[in-house]
Amino acid sequence: MPNSLPHLLARIGIRMGDLFVRIGRKEGLTPPMYRVLAALAEETRPLRLVELSARTSADRSTLSRLLTDMEKEGLVSRRRPANDQRSLQVELTTSGRELYERLIPIAAHCEEVATRDLSRTDATALKATLCSLYDNLDRIEAEIESGEIHKLIKPKSKQQAKERPSGKRRPKAARENSR
Repeated sequence: MPNSLPHLLARIGIRMGDLFVRIGRKEGLTPPMYRVLAALAEETRPLRLVELSARTSADRSTLSRLLTDMEKEGLVSRRRPANDQRSLQVELTTSGRELYERLIPIAAHCEEVATRDLSRTDATALKATLCSLYDNLDRIEAEIESGEIHKLIKPKSKQQAKERPSGKRRPKAARENSR
């Protein structure tokens, strides 16, 4: 459904991400890198990998590879605290903070342009609503993990069950003949 909330949010996210890639390319910066810089810049202390993962919506393995690249570029530093050798803490370097601060005006401009038809109050309310929607997705995640969500899927009709068994693709010849 083109006007459904998930579809609209995805379109906005993809478009803003694509535009940011075009802007950040000159600095060698990707949207995930910017999210890491922003998450770290908003804190006064180093963040553990799990915290950074939650704030950037990046899975830990992807984030770990990204942080390796960012550390090589001198944007972040990683260290293990003496009292917890299993934990990894990440913080911005001076270069990382300087890059983030140079990009703040661009991020502010993008937000201003994207929300220009909204009053300041409505823009603030929209951001609060989006944060609330994001937090509410924890329930869906729990329902997926428990299997509860699958109860909402309508069973296949008898005709659908005959046409394509669950999880099986039609043979290549059958797919080509249907074109």
